[in-house]
Amino acid sequence: MWIRFVSLLQTFLTLLSCWFCSFLNLPNARVEDFIARNGGYVRGVCHPNENYDLLADGGFNWVRFDIPYPYNADGSLSGSYLAFKERCRGYAEHGFRVMAITPYPKDYINIGGFNPVEPENIEKTQQIAVFLLEDLRDVCGAFQITNEMGIDVFTLPLTHEQAIEFIGVQLEALDPVKGDFPIGYNSAGFVEWLHKGMRPYHRYCDYVGIDLYTGNTSNVTARDYTRTISRLHRLTGLPVILEEFGFLSEGTRKTDAEKAQILAQYGYASEAQAKADIDNFVKKLPAALQARLKESYEPSQWGDAIFDNMGDHFYRQIASTATYRGYPHTPQGQAQFYADILPRLKKLKCLAGVILYCCQDSSFCWFCGFEGCPSETRWGILDPTGKPKPAFDAVKAAFRSPQFQ
Repeated sequence: MWIRFVSLLQTFLTLLSCWFCSFLNLPNARVEDFIARNGGYVRGVCHPNENYDLLADGGFNWVRFDIPYPYNADGSLSGSYLAFKERCRGYAEHGFRVMAITPYPKDYINIGGFNPVEPENIEKTQQIAVFLLEDLRDVCGAFQITNEMGIDVFTLPLTHEQAIEFIGVQLEALDPVKGDFPIGYNSAGFVEWLHKGMRPYHRYCDYVGIDLYTGNTSNVTARDYTRTISRLHRLTGLPVILEEFGFLSEGTRKTDAEKAQILAQYGYASEAQAKADIDNFVKKLPAALQARLKESYEPSQWGDAIFDNMGDHFYRQIASTATYRGYPHTPQGQAQFYADILPRLKKLKCLAGVILYCCQDSSFCWFCGFEGCPSETRWGILDPTGKPKPAFDAVKAAFRSPQFQ
């Protein structure tokens, strides 16, 4: 009982110190130690290309992408996993550290053939986590245990409680073998139930991550970033890494006339008409969007799901709340966003680094499959051909400034 009391007292004092330092934005020893141990302040980018020289010129020292599920059905290592490892080796040899995202729950279910949080499977889940760390330690810089639990597309079919357990049991298994290798987890925005539920596992974490897209999915200012990051630090007591953030360089809201033109391309004069012929309508949609519908909704719900829940994807438009005062969704607006927000973020003493989303524009939206859907295609600081956009120069100027060194 005495040992437990001392442990709880230490935790309380740590959180109290973090709250005090965060509230006054004072230097934090734990954050400074994380930065010192891991090659300096994290200046990263998600889903990079292999143009190592360009990334180095931009001031980046970290990259971030996903680890495939490592095994084939016969237990041998998969080709995709082996290719991932070699890709990491290329970055390591060129001086970059990889923030590697461990497999998602669906990877265990769809590829591994087992639910990772069923009691009889917990040990197997932990063994896979340990294998990944020991096999990738020399070519990766840190692990993020899975990604954005709470977002349905990543979390289902796990419940909130199972998502917490899924992260926690892996952190617990890695703690005795990790040494100086940093491990943590993230959330999409401030997900209170997740971070509070993770409290028993925070002692195994070296950092906590958060993904913020304010100004793209909501109408806010830069203060939202600083407030949310500081709040997360106060709750967890951990160094914070902004694992994903960015700004769309393109996208508008469609007018009623433009929406009517899109519907007409499918042979319908109105949304009501499309809903009345929903089976045939859905067959005309990209395979990715069809899969989303069939995975998450009953056929009777498809019409409302397409035009309400997924309407921005169908009409290839940005969200109605995607405004950030003074920053239009243009290449120049994206550049100004980074020029202004990066120095402000660097002043946060609880923040150990930032990882931009993302490196390069894509042609097709990974979520819906539509070409040119701005929701998931115009985040890059490089265009689809790999040519730097104005945002690249803005990021480079910030990352190479004395403030970030």
